Amino acid sequence: MKTLTLMILFGNSLFAQFITKDNKEIMDKTYEGMEYIYSIKPDKAKAVFEELIKKYPDHPFGHFGYAMSKWAELEYLEEESSPTLFDDYKKLTDKAIDVGKVWVKKNPNDANAYMCLGGTYGLMARLYIMKHSWFNAYIVGKKAVNNMRQALKVDPELYDAYLGTGTWEYYAGTLPGVIRWLAKLVVNGDAKKGIEYLKLCAEKGHFNRTAAELLLIEIYTQTNGKYSNPKLAVEWSKKLVEHYPGLAQMQYVLIVSLYESKDYDATEKEMLEYLKRIDDKRESYYPKFYPRAYTSLGTLYMMRKDYDKAISYLNRARDYIKEEKHPSRWAVWGVVRLGNIYDLMGERDKAISFYKEALSYNDQWGFKDYIEQYLKKPFSFNVNTIATQLPPP
Repeated sequence: MKTLTLMILFGNSLFAQFITKDNKEIMDKTYEGMEYIYSIKPDKAKAVFEELIKKYPDHPFGHFGYAMSKWAELEYLEEESSPTLFDDYKKLTDKAIDVGKVWVKKNPNDANAYMCLGGTYGLMARLYIMKHSWFNAYIVGKKAVNNMRQALKVDPELYDAYLGTGTWEYYAGTLPGVIRWLAKLVVNGDAKKGIEYLKLCAEKGHFNRTAAELLLIEIYTQTNGKYSNPKLAVEWSKKLVEHYPGLAQMQYVLIVSLYESKDYDATEKEMLEYLKRIDDKRESYYPKFYPRAYTSLGTLYMMRKDYDKAISYLNRARDYIKEEKHPSRWAVWGVVRLGNIYDLMGERDKAISFYKEALSYNDQWGFKDYIEQYLKKPFSFNVNTIATQLPPP
């Protein structure tokens, strides 16, 4: 009788909860939308997640996916260079967080919902990282990892959640100076453990497998990084190119991996093919990627000390600024690289003029600290940790 009474009293909380993994429609639609994001088709992804929001307005997956679609648009199609998209992205993540918080309060046994809420906080942390707002990234990242841990507490076999815990462990263990000190107030990050978590997600994850692979490749291609493993990055990048054939973003991941492995001949061949595909207007190879291609080739030729060829490509990146509504990070970084090359050639006055030109643009990416360093002291290949890396900081 006592047991029956308890079941009546608590039956609602025990049995009426919505468990996302048991809803095939939500799981399948979310996977479909995520694949569109990885394929850099944010409009198709948004359509899928709009449909989810319409049918399940109180469920967090649709709102998270829609915000992530906007992130893909900002990161890939706009090269992290549209102030308007920054604002739109922030509003969408705020909305997704509000929906997620209400949902997990009503459905505390829904592990996927905690993971989704953690992922949404992760998206917001990504926004702050883009803007080099490290303290805000730390605060929001802490909320992200707490929700991911709760997801794993509810369901230890929710391997997708290891993307969040792995990211936190890795960066809390490797971030420099005061940021790492702040992180250690809450968690003593273990970078090796973080990498193992990311490998687990890459091996057994459902939604986040590709994201974990991309993050591991990013770790393995960090210039002079403690955990750099560019040869393995090349191997993994080639598999991603096979899985997502004809996709510009995955080809560029391979380019970075080849560059960090110092296989400059293969890098040059891949870069020139990348540029040709933009010229040929191949699907996913947008004109917006021209500065990326030009600055990458300029950096490669800088490393080969073929300064004339480097200057030629970097000037193309600089000229492309005139074609852009908002100067892209790659084009502005191309101007910085022009200054680097003139420093290497001993033409300090020209170098300074390019550094000042780069500073004249709205700095959405945190370039200022590096440029001011170059203004104080001529660039050299060992001036800082990013001196020879391919992408902008």
